[in-house]
Amino acid sequence: MSYAAPMIEGPVIVTGASTGIGAATTKRLLDSGREVISLDVKEAPPGVATHIHCDLSDPASIDAAVAGLDGAYASLLNIAGVPGTVPSDMVVKVNTLGLRQLTDSLWDRIGDGGTVVNVSSIAGNQWKKRFDAHVELLDTPDFRSGAAWWEANEAAVRADPYTFSKEAVVVYTMQLAGRGLERGIRVNDVGPGPVDTPIFPDFSAQVGEEQMKWMCDQVGRPAGPDDIAQVLVWLAIGDHDWLNGQHIIVDGGLMAGLSSRWIDRATSPAARG
Repeated sequence: MSYAAPMIEGPVIVTGASTGIGAATTKRLLDSGREVISLDVKEAPPGVATHIHCDLSDPASIDAAVAGLDGAYASLLNIAGVPGTVPSDMVVKVNTLGLRQLTDSLWDRIGDGGTVVNVSSIAGNQWKKRFDAHVELLDTPDFRSGAAWWEANEAAVRADPYTFSKEAVVVYTMQLAGRGLERGIRVNDVGPGPVDTPIFPDFSAQVGEEQMKWMCDQVGRPAGPDDIAQVLVWLAIGDHDWLNGQHIIVDGGLMAGLSSRWIDRATSPAARG
């Protein structure tokens, strides 16, 4: 097995392309001369070749979107997601199960030498703690059985739904990295820290406004959507051949500071109680 196939030309599919990180990524792809096909529940972003309505919480909507796509694609960027302030079943459906169904459905249409790029979160960093549970979820054969697994096991996973959903994306990324070897498809995910997007207030509400402000202050500011888009676009169409199956943290150094202790965790509102 090998995955030294050259990067291919061709259209790029972006989910969540209408706002936030997805919109910034779409703009960068368009500026680079790429044809972009957007999938979103919202209106089409400017400049895309095709826009398809797609609700990742609804397997029928995903099937309809896939039926509207034809041909081969250079890359799939799974950017769409919801915060932990929405109902728990919706979080897992959109962030994990919908992402998985769309990716699995389009897998054979990703050209040899292409890429898949998933958006996880720094909330996904502790995936090892619940690895077995993630494998159980990802071993379910379809969207509906995955949703049933979550309903039956939510209380046992010992993580909030958003954290669990993003950890599962990291594990799914690693699984796909092996699947893609024979065809040269590289699969990676990006774990953003706090990002100033339209749903930033939802994340602030989830972790606490004081805690969010403290986190951003440790590295000077929250990310802007383009800070994350820069990395996503490079992973999707950039010049790299040997990067595969990686969870790439893009947080301005926040996790590095907490891990190596140049950020004093004891000063955080969460630590002070």
